[in-house]
Amino acid sequence: MLERKDSRYRRVWQWLFVLLALGLAGCPETERLVDETDERAYRRGKSLVREGRHNEALSAFLSVIENRRVAPESHLEAGLIYLHEVSDPLAAIFHFRKYLEYMPNSDQSELVRERILTAQREYARQLPGATFASATERLDLADKVRQLQEANNELRQDLANARGRAQTAERELARVAAALEEARRAAEEGREVAPIFIQPPPAQRETAERERRGQAAETAPEESAPSTYVVRPGDTLSRISQRVYGTPGRWTEIFEANRDRLPSPNALQVGQELVIP
Repeated sequence: MLERKDSRYRRVWQWLFVLLALGLAGCPETERLVDETDERAYRRGKSLVREGRHNEALSAFLSVIENRRVAPESHLEAGLIYLHEVSDPLAAIFHFRKYLEYMPNSDQSELVRERILTAQREYARQLPGATFASATERLDLADKVRQLQEANNELRQDLANARGRAQTAERELARVAAALEEARRAAEEGREVAPIFIQPPPAQRETAERERRGQAAETAPEESAPSTYVVRPGDTLSRISQRVYGTPGRWTEIFEANRDRLPSPNALQVGQELVIP
């Protein structure tokens, strides 16, 4: 009888080790099944725009942006309201650029780029008594502030995602602990102990594989950050920093290393070659 119990205990602990091997670092957030334009808040925002209630519509679109990781259509609608109704061209530029970041080759991308130029001119026009040169300098400074805000928002989103994964892991650990306790009682009572299977979702396995490749790249000098980078459609300095360094916060290093070819952080041109320090 004791040998039988010992055997069941060993089986319980064997499944525990299998569970730990699979890892409970947290599961990525469930992909949304509802398209952005089908979300209730987005449809409400469009309805409010038609009614002329633009401030309420703006709040609706911003709520979609806050709740979704990628919301290009809501960025576009928010940019239009900021430009034409709220008279905040800097906010409009930010949202238009976010749209282009997610949808660089859409049917509306060229029109959105024209609206960015319109917003820049409107910003320069709003500066009282400013010459064209000083207005341009202030616009470049505002662009730097926007870059920092964008990097900060991305870091805050990463932190929120990490907290969400930690909470998911805690709930999963609690569930598994309860299952193990039930297995222990079953072993003591001589009942069959059902195996505990936990299969990480595909997205988590893909993330682990990307991290593994990234760690391997860090240990190999030839696979480190490239010495040059060719600008792609929709790129910003913070996005380039994310690609080559793994963090958006080092965009200023890239800008300083390319001052001879970038008069401002917003002067990126598709196909342009940048030095990566």
